[in-house]
Formats: sequence, C-alpha cells, structure tokens
Amino acid sequence: MMGILGHRKLGDFEIWAVRAGTVKMDGGAMFGVIPRPLWEKRIPPDERNRIRLGMTCLLVRTQDETIVIETGFGGKVNEKLREIFGLDESDGLLASLASVGVAPEDVDRVIVTHLHQDHAGGCTIWEKGGYAPTFPNARYFVQRVEWDDAVGADAQTVNGFRMEEVLRPLEKAGVLNFLDGDTEICTGVRVVSTPGHTRGHQSVLVASGGETVCFVGDLVPTSHHLKPIYVMAYDLYPRETFVNKQAILNQAVQDQWLVVWPHDPEIGWSYVRIDDRDGFATMDRLD
Repeated sequence: MMGILGHRKLGDFEIWAVRAGTVKMDGGAMFGVIPRPLWEKRIPPDERNRIRLGMTCLLVRTQDETIVIETGFGGKVNEKLREIFGLDESDGLLASLASVGVAPEDVDRVIVTHLHQDHAGGCTIWEKGGYAPTFPNARYFVQRVEWDDAVGADAQTVNGFRMEEVLRPLEKAGVLNFLDGDTEICTGVRVVSTPGHTRGHQSVLVASGGETVCFVGDLVPTSHHLKPIYVMAYDLYPRETFVNKQAILNQAVQDQWLVVWPHDPEIGWSYVRIDDRDGFATMDRLD
C-alpha cells in the first residue's frame, strides 16, 4: 500500500506509520563527531556523502479522533534545494493518508515534534493564492518555546524553518495550541519535553490497552542512532540529546514501548532492547 510502513491495533486505537517521502542528508552531519568509517557501515553514503532517509509520520485513530503526528516537507522546496536534498515526495503524506481512507478534513489534531521544515512543512498547503492549514478542521500542537525560537530565529537557525509558507499561515488561521512542557493532548495521547535537537523539541506518547507507542522525533532520528553518542551535528544542544536519549530509551525498554523512527530509511518502528556493545538495539518483536 502506498507509503504505509506499518499498521497495527493498539488497544482501542489503530495506528499507521506512514511515509511523507524520502530525503538525502549529509551523512557526516547526521552522525556528528562519529568518524565516517563507523557510520557508513550502518547507512552507506552516495558519492556526495549523502545518506538516504525516510520522513515517517504517524496516523492515530482513537475511538473519537483522528490524529496526525509530523507532516514532512509538504512540497515547500524549490528545485535547487530539491536536488540538493534528493527529495522525493511522490508518496507524500496526503497520498499515504488517502490510501487508508483519511481525507484532510477528517483530521482533528496535528502534533509536530518541532518546527523544522522536514517535520512541519506539510502543516500548510497552497490554495486560492495563499497558504492555509492542510488539515482545515484540526488544531495544531507545538511547544511554546519551540514557536518562540522559530519566529525569533537568527542567521544560524533560520534556514530550518518556513516562516511565510508555514508558521505565519498557521498563526493567521488561529489553529495553534502552544504547550508548556509535558501535556495530555487527549485521552491516550500526550507529549513529553525532550530537548536536545531544539530547545522546544517534544516526543509523543500514544497509549491504549496497556500498550504504548513513542514517536521519539529527532531525539533518535533512525534506528541507527540508538548508540547514545551518535548525536547529529544538527542538534543545537547535543549534550541534552545525549542525556535525554538515554532516559527515554531506557523507559522504552523497561515499559516495552514501540518506538517510531522519523527518519529511518527502511523501517517505521520497532521495539528496543539493551545491547552490551552499543547501549541499545532494535528487536523484531511485533506481537
């Protein structure tokens, strides 16, 4: 099925890991200070040192609501950047949602871990000569400090955001809910503050029937970043990433969370186990 990486029941909920496309990023930047001979064994780079990454989103259907977590680029890249990023959105988020019978009007809530363009770009869509919310009946949830840092971005951070195409249209439409730390969004869905990649980064926990799924966001971008010291050069607060990654992965192991990887090139989600060599590793259990 188009753009569907995984589907399962979660207690009374139903969840899908859906793809918003693929992108290529510099392998060195994705693994920070880790030498290339180590990380290239995990994800081989192309001739331009880029590694292929997915853009995974999560669709959650509770008994009462339809929720989308993350939105991908949403087409907001010019041709030059599309070539630089090797961006392929042929299996975009809306097409993936449509393949399981979900229209934009059906979505009640949109949660983004942070506001970088590869995670929040799809929050808006071009229509009638301007940008408007992609999901017209939804409320959009983001940490207040993330919003403040995005709209106040300086020369070092501004290129990560889409101000006129995404942030201002959402603000103008009055659809934003600003959060201050850990917050319950609705029954069974809550966000937890996980700073490191950005100051206002959040992860999302979805729980029903004694099971929990964690959309970890860019705290752990792929299953190849489970080793605690594998921290991206893109992270604004790498020490916090190192500490918070271990805390959330230890809890994922202890409580048997299913973890969703936002940028893994192959898999949408997996369980996590303790590993003597790398600290953590994926496991295949999906019962």
